[in-house]
Amino acid sequence: MAVRPLARFFPAGRHRRAPFLQSSHQRWRNASDHRRGTTHRRSACTSGAPLSSWQTHLHQSVQGTPVRDVREDRLLMARIDILCVADEVDLLVYSPQIAERFGHVGLVLSAGDLPDEYLEYISSMLNRPLVSIAGNHDRPERAPLGIFQKYSEENLRPTFGRIRFSIKKESGLSILGLPGCIRYNQGPNQFTDLWMTIRLLRMLPKLLIRRLLFGRAVDIILAHSPPRGIHDGGDPAHVGFSAYRWLIRIARPYYFVHGHVHLYDLQALREADYFGTTIVNVYGHRIISIEKEG
Repeated sequence: MAVRPLARFFPAGRHRRAPFLQSSHQRWRNASDHRRGTTHRRSACTSGAPLSSWQTHLHQSVQGTPVRDVREDRLLMARIDILCVADEVDLLVYSPQIAERFGHVGLVLSAGDLPDEYLEYISSMLNRPLVSIAGNHDRPERAPLGIFQKYSEENLRPTFGRIRFSIKKESGLSILGLPGCIRYNQGPNQFTDLWMTIRLLRMLPKLLIRRLLFGRAVDIILAHSPPRGIHDGGDPAHVGFSAYRWLIRIARPYYFVHGHVHLYDLQALREADYFGTTIVNVYGHRIISIEKEG
């Protein structure tokens, strides 16, 4: 007599449906039997039937084999190294050996006052995304242009991911870009402390919502000027914005990256901690690292 195709799923002397024909309740009861160690039901692990994913997991648990909890994958930490540049062309970066020195970075940040040729060289040689903001010596982004200026080579160049009072998502990180510095003359990209406060207050609802949803409003604040009283200078041109201090307390970023204040002393203080945020002056160049839950 011919054997039915489904007969191989039925153990000898047992009347039991194949695993893919069982009801969800029956599969749950079988799994419960295995966890309790009962033997009056025969497991599909010994019947010769192919094992489903839940049966494999159950069999490994019964045999004492350590099983990885899939929830552990959510706790894996993803590390990214970031090259930050600002204010001055650094010969260690602007070098034929740039790939050997900085090939491990996954992102490039520019805190302003750098020529486009320099940023283009970094981005192309490393083949990494670049996010930048404008400094007080960069061309004003919204200045009126004459008919010939609109088509000049300078104004046709790419902006290299430049952001202005907005949040950009890049390489898995959220970055808030804040251009310019305190107003000290009639130059471009300069703002009063009051103007900056009002401008940031307009962003406050969005930042608070992101803080509630993600635990922090952004991962990095990329600014040209430092907060007032932290890394800023004593002269009128290098005083920081006081609004940045309450912004950091609300946004809680991993890093507040800035430039503007030139550091000619190699021993000068570059980093400071403020309410759990690392404030770092990236004059020249600096490598920072972020370990974020994947």
